[in-house]
Order: sequence, then C-alpha cells, then structure tokens
Amino acid sequence: MRKIVISLFGILLLPCVAGLATAIYQLVISVYMHPEAMRILNHFLIGAAIWFVLFILFPRPVRSYIFAHELSHLLAAWMSGVKGGALEVHADGGSVEVEKTTLWISLAPYMIPLYSLGLIGCHYLAGLWWDPQLWLPLLPFGLGLTWSFHLCFTLYILMHPQSDVQPYGLLGAYSMILAVNLLLLCAALFVINGETLRQDLHLLLQQQKISYRFSAEVLHQLFSLIKNAIIQG
Repeated sequence: MRKIVISLFGILLLPCVAGLATAIYQLVISVYMHPEAMRILNHFLIGAAIWFVLFILFPRPVRSYIFAHELSHLLAAWMSGVKGGALEVHADGGSVEVEKTTLWISLAPYMIPLYSLGLIGCHYLAGLWWDPQLWLPLLPFGLGLTWSFHLCFTLYILMHPQSDVQPYGLLGAYSMILAVNLLLLCAALFVINGETLRQDLHLLLQQQKISYRFSAEVLHQLFSLIKNAIIQG
C-alpha cells in the first residue's frame, strides 16, 4: 500500500518537475543578461564540468561519497527527532544505526548535496574571522565542484538497485529525488540571479501553474479520446 501511495504522489510530482526544469531554463537566460551574475554562473559550471571529467577519467573517491551518504542518513534522522548511532564506512559500502527509517531519512543522501552545504557552512564560519572577499571568487567554483560530485555519484548509484529506494517504489522515489534536486538548483540560481525573492518565487509558481494546467489539458483530451473510442466501439 505504501508503494502505491508514494507512486501516485510521484506521478503528481511529474508536472512539478517539468515546471522546475522550465524555471531553471528561464533563470539561466536571466542570469546571462547580467555580466556579474553570468561570471558567477560560469565559475559554477566550470567547477561542475571539471568534476564530471575527473569522475569519468580517474578513480572515484568512493569512501568520500559513502561517508557523505551515511552521514546524510544520520543528519536526516536527527532532524526528524529520530535517534541515530554508529556510522561505519567501508571500501564497498557503509551503514548507520537509526532507531527507525522514514521516506525522508532513506532518500536524504540522494537529495542533499552534503559537501556543497558543508562548503557554504565553512564560508559563513570563516567570514566571522576573515574577510570573505579573500576566497569569495572561488566559492562558485567550489560549489560547482561539490554539487557535481553529488550529482555524478547520485546518478551512478541509482543505476544499481538501492535498498534505500526499493521499499518506496522507483517512480515515487525518483520523482521526489529529481524534484528536490531541481528545487535546490533553482534556489542557487535565485541567489545568483540577484532579483528579489518575490520575483523569483513568482516565476517559480507561474511555471508550476502552467505545467499543471498543461498536464490537466492533456489528460482531459486523453480521457475524451478513450471515451469516444469506447462509445464508437
């Protein structure tokens, strides 16, 4: 029953995913209309591209990913008020003790770019003692590198059966993973774009409205065709 409910929720999320993708496209166009925002985005994309090449051509730091993966489970459990315990990392896998598991706890590693969030945290902490301008030009590059690390490993891992995902059904789990990752990318583009939060949220909500309206129209036409085929048959 849980799989069915989550799979139905995943189907309902598909127009949301399409709306997020469209919003990202429009935000990127908007960014490239402003020289400073364009420079930041280019540094981010360069960092992402460099990690992608490293991931393809060189041995992968699997232990580093496994550590982030298991730590994400643990942090998600703590955020949910669930007790967590020992964390283990091995060359071929890892484990973490949690009192119980939920959808959020299970899927957290696929949705949270932990090293990117850690880099942002280090940036703000270091800014308490030193002038952020010393490293600020390198921050977009580092975020691109770490976000690409998250994306490449997530795609690679999900190409194989995962015990975290299978209990919830692939359709629902993958839709949620994709939606959250796109939403985080939207948030990053909001910051780069430099527009007001109200303008950015208006764009995002407008694309969601368009996407769900289009989906409703397609379904209506499909049901009409099926209905006419049954009547004529």
